[in-house]
Amino acid sequence: MINDQRPILIYAFTNQWGTNVSHRTLLELQKIIKNIDIKFQLIRSYPQEFFRKYIQGNLYNLIIGLGDNPYDKIRIETQAKNSYNDKSIYPFSPILLDLSLPNLDNFDSNYFVISSNMGTYNCNWMAYSTQLYINQKKLETKHIFLHLPKRSNASILASQINNLLILNGLI
Repeated sequence: MINDQRPILIYAFTNQWGTNVSHRTLLELQKIIKNIDIKFQLIRSYPQEFFRKYIQGNLYNLIIGLGDNPYDKIRIETQAKNSYNDKSIYPFSPILLDLSLPNLDNFDSNYFVISSNMGTYNCNWMAYSTQLYINQKKLETKHIFLHLPKRSNASILASQINNLLILNGLI
């Protein structure tokens, strides 16, 4: 289990109505993960503001991001790209960054798939900026980004994410 007095951050993107699957899954995770220090946060506006408030200057054991995707499985993203709306996020930084994933050997392939396609919008901006910060500060923080199938049941997704974290000794 990752645990040394530093909390875990789980964040999710939300839409203006709070109806997207990432938001709903975060709420379900809050109901089922208890007794450990987890900060559950929603990104309600631009990811840059969220990054400055919750990532920069904070220390976490594990950061888990949740975003929506059109596919039928939860995508465990492995890389983020230095691109936001077809422009560089940080000039002169690497084009691709591998996320500092913890060991995730145990996952149900009926629900999860490994992916390296974060896209180039808000999810990717957050994952890239977070990983660059982790790398630059030489932090031991592990970093997971999960793209969730937007037409799935949030309770089932939360249960599967909880199982992933338990089976891999992360909580």
